[in-house]
Amino acid sequence: MITITKDNIIPYLKEHIPSFDDSVPVHVSMIGEGSEEEDGDGYVNHIFRVDNGKDSYVLKQGLSTARVSGETMDMMRNHLEYDVMRIRYSIVPEYTPYLVFLDEENHLFVMENVSDLKISRFQFNKNRIYEDYGRQCGECAAKSEFYTSEIYLDREAFRKLICRFDNTPMRKIMEDGMFLDMFDRPIDDQFGEGFEEFAERFSRDSRYVTELHKLRRSYMTHTDALIHADYHTSNILVSDDAMKVIDMEFSFIGPFGYDIGYLAGNLISQYCAACFKPFPSEEERKTFKAYLLATIKSMYYTYFLTFTDCWNKDCKPRYRDQNGLRRSILDEVMVDSVGYASMVNWFRSASNIPYPDFDAIEDKNARRCAVVLSLLIDWQIMFSRYQYQSAGDLIDTILYVERNFYKNLK
Repeated sequence: MITITKDNIIPYLKEHIPSFDDSVPVHVSMIGEGSEEEDGDGYVNHIFRVDNGKDSYVLKQGLSTARVSGETMDMMRNHLEYDVMRIRYSIVPEYTPYLVFLDEENHLFVMENVSDLKISRFQFNKNRIYEDYGRQCGECAAKSEFYTSEIYLDREAFRKLICRFDNTPMRKIMEDGMFLDMFDRPIDDQFGEGFEEFAERFSRDSRYVTELHKLRRSYMTHTDALIHADYHTSNILVSDDAMKVIDMEFSFIGPFGYDIGYLAGNLISQYCAACFKPFPSEEERKTFKAYLLATIKSMYYTYFLTFTDCWNKDCKPRYRDQNGLRRSILDEVMVDSVGYASMVNWFRSASNIPYPDFDAIEDKNARRCAVVLSLLIDWQIMFSRYQYQSAGDLIDTILYVERNFYKNLK
């Protein structure tokens, strides 16, 4: 097996892509050499960009240990990710990078380089507005899920999909770490006296822990569709007129709505950060906050609308007139996705893992206020979600908690 480096990557590409021109200057960079804003975290895989001015590729290799932590990793994860991307490209090519080839022996694949797009998390940290973001994210998730579900696929094909994308090694990281273990770890103490006690009072509360276990059970047992399972703002690249989704090594056959819930949690954290980080003017703060709430609402609305359109057009005959079943599925998505949003936002906000949404706030007191507001929202939406009928109800809760938080601050 060959381990790709900056020194051997050009001859490697020439061997597999004979048309690649290395007679001209070729720029090679490795993810992790640039800033987090340019590269994302790049903690796990060895990822290279190669550009000769005409052709531009990304090579992603998964070794037996994570690039940064050295933690032992499953060697087959990139094979699975390649297959996931191939399926998603057949469904939503406008949102999926084009694949060039898979090298099974060396556990790597090559795809188009989409670094002309920007990591949406860090653009939101700069208060950038992408008007179509919510619609694009909702459409991408709904189509990807519907067309990999049993509602569309014949039974044999769906069962094969379940077996192919079991992904136990990577799922375990989320099933244990995301839902449970993170809530047993020490709370981040960067916010001074009282914060640890405040956060632990919620995260150790038996009622909240019960909700986590209920959500984990759904995550582990609902075989609805092929989900991304790491659908957050660092894995969504954007420009004013395009969007691409990357990093699919956690994908498996999981519950409808997990992905939009995960992303909603990220957008809530951005909203809370926007309440306290500096803006050129209060009017610009107000505009950006309104944009984030509108984006959450648009994502849910588009997901439901797109899922319904796909159902009406392409569901199997036995489901053709089962509108009650469709409504039941989407009601479940509304409730469970908000629980996932609460869970993922909570563990990132209160743990010691870097969370750029809040880390971008330089003033410590302002950062503390943003995180506390986020945790209060997470708590409230976890229990209020059972009454939600639309994203508008979620938005109402966010605004309600924010108003009361300001009152207490005063």
